[in-house]
Order: sequence, then structure tokens, then C-alpha cells
Amino acid sequence: MNKKMRDDLLKSFNDQFATNQNHGQLLFIQFLSAILVVLIGYGYIYANTSPEAKIWVTMRDPKSTKDIVSYAVTHLFGALLISELILTLLATVVLNIGYSFRRDQLVIYKLRKATLGEEYKDMFGTMSFNPSGQNFWDFLPEFNRMFIFGIATLQTLLLISFFIFTYHSVCWTAWAIWCRILVCLIALLPGLWTCWLYSNYYKKYYWIMSDSTVHYSKVSKAERLKKREY
Repeated sequence: MNKKMRDDLLKSFNDQFATNQNHGQLLFIQFLSAILVVLIGYGYIYANTSPEAKIWVTMRDPKSTKDIVSYAVTHLFGALLISELILTLLATVVLNIGYSFRRDQLVIYKLRKATLGEEYKDMFGTMSFNPSGQNFWDFLPEFNRMFIFGIATLQTLLLISFFIFTYHSVCWTAWAIWCRILVCLIALLPGLWTCWLYSNYYKKYYWIMSDSTVHYSKVSKAERLKKREY
């Protein structure tokens, strides 16, 4: 391999390293911003909603109609849904960035290996820059994976806090059983959507690592299983 090719590969490696650093900083800013919005917004409503809160009407101080004693249960439920949806949107962004990074990493890996041939192993090793072979739990880059698991944990904690509130709420027991079940199911939807997104992006990752040029969603289950055998 000539000197010019080595210099080009070294430059591309340095560019990739800089991109990785910027990628991490961008994710951190997005994650921190979303967490602050969620914690401040939901935390404020949660702290100002008493167990005696009414379903629809805000409770105000009789001496001053401007002072809020307690928000309504629907306000807390709305704050929960907004917070969960913000986290789900952030999870979508994080998953998309992580998947795109793995996809681009695969292209770069193949280009370097094809260009360097036998010299690739001496320069880059065997596994460090190979994005394939990851399982369901660690197919994302470590930085993305850390944020996804953090988002899932926060969504779970928000749900637990809401269910604890409903357990102590006076008006909750007055609701019809079908109404309580419906509220619980709606509260669970954003978290379930996050799980579905994670699974779907893993399928995309698996498919590109299988060297397929056909979009995963357009391939039948029988064809996917047949390909998986190889």
C-alpha cells in the first residue's frame, strides 16, 4: 500500500474519531435537556397534587382563588403522558443515531478491509472496528445504549410514581373499574412503544449485518427465517 493511501486512511480514522466525539456530546445535550423538562414539569405537578385532589377541577384556596392548593388528577395524568412521550421521542432519536452509526461503521469497515487486505488486521485488529455480531442488548454503541437504558428506567420510575399516587388517591377508588384499567393502559403505551422501537431497530441492525439490500419490513417472515439459518 502506498503512502498516499495510508495518509487517506489515517485521515478518515481521525475524522471518524472526531465524529464520534461530537456524536457523544450531541446525545448528552439532548438527554440532559429532555430530563430537565421531564423532571421539572412532572415533578412540579406531582408535588402540587394531593391525594384528596378532584378528577377534573383544580382545588384553590378559599381565601384566594389565585392560589392553587392542588391540581386535578387529570393534570397529573396529562403531565405523565407528556413526560413519557418526550422520553419516547428522545429514545427514537437516540436509537436512530445509534443505528445510523452502526450502519456507517459497517460501510467504513468493509471499505478499509477491502482496501488494506491483509494489512487491515495489523493496523486495526480483528474486532475493534467490526460492528457485526452484537446481540439484542448491546447492538447499539455504548454511549447510545447507556442513554436508552436510562430513558427506560426513567419511564418506569414515572409510571411507578403515578401508580403510587393513584393507590393513595381518594377519588381513584370512586372510578369505575373499566375507567381505571383504561387509564393504566394509556399510561403504559409510551413505554411499550419505546420497547417496540428498540426491537424494531435491532431488526434493522440484524438485517444490514446480514448483508441484505432488502428492507426488513418488506420481507416475509419465512424469508427472514430462511436467511437467519445461514
